[in-house]
Amino acid sequence: MALINRQTLKNYFQKGGFATEKHFVDLIDSSLNIIDDGISINQKHGFKLNPLGYSTRLMSFFKKTTQKEADFSLNLNQDNIEGLSINDREGLPLIKFDQKKQIGVHTNEPRFDFDIKGVLGVETKSGNYATGEVDGDGSWQTVIANLDGINGFEVVASIRGKRGSGRYAMAHAIALSTFGGRSSRNKIKHTHAYYGSFFNKLSFRWVGEMHNYELQVKTRRHYGVNEVDGKPYQIKFNISRFFSE
Repeated sequence: MALINRQTLKNYFQKGGFATEKHFVDLIDSSLNIIDDGISINQKHGFKLNPLGYSTRLMSFFKKTTQKEADFSLNLNQDNIEGLSINDREGLPLIKFDQKKQIGVHTNEPRFDFDIKGVLGVETKSGNYATGEVDGDGSWQTVIANLDGINGFEVVASIRGKRGSGRYAMAHAIALSTFGGRSSRNKIKHTHAYYGSFFNKLSFRWVGEMHNYELQVKTRRHYGVNEVDGKPYQIKFNISRFFSE
């Protein structure tokens, strides 16, 4: 069907005009049909799209009407792999969402919650497996508890004492453990930065039993009490887990 604008269609049916069969065909073809076009709208689903025939394409986006290929497209179940994908001009997936609640970047088959096939650039990273604050009073404080099996964590912790006290510390640690208890040959590799005395540093350790162990942190001295709330100065930490089995 040739492309016909609305004004041309209106002219076909002006008062006193004579509309032919072809004009009626043009009018019908100019409107959407739920079955033929796979487009509908209702209260439950809103704007509803489904691909036509054997195609997996739902929608295409063009900069110009003269383009032969779309700049981007929206596809459903591409290559018989369930999910919704946004594709580039070559038909390759930029982002894929599947029914397992997984998201893929530059891959049509994500295997993890967020699967990237490429380079990841991050301005700031903060672990969210466990976050919080514990007392910096020189005693051991638990930051992760009730662990079992094989686990690996990345930990970042810091503390600052009273202003002018010269007590500041920060630590980055990779903590690995294969179960807990006496037979466990667990390992914590850490990098420290601190101001002033050696006793301002932070320390980490694993404690617990074979099937119930935990990771702890402490300051090597009491950092003092915060005059604002009457509590010990706090060790702030964020932890990400990179392995668990």
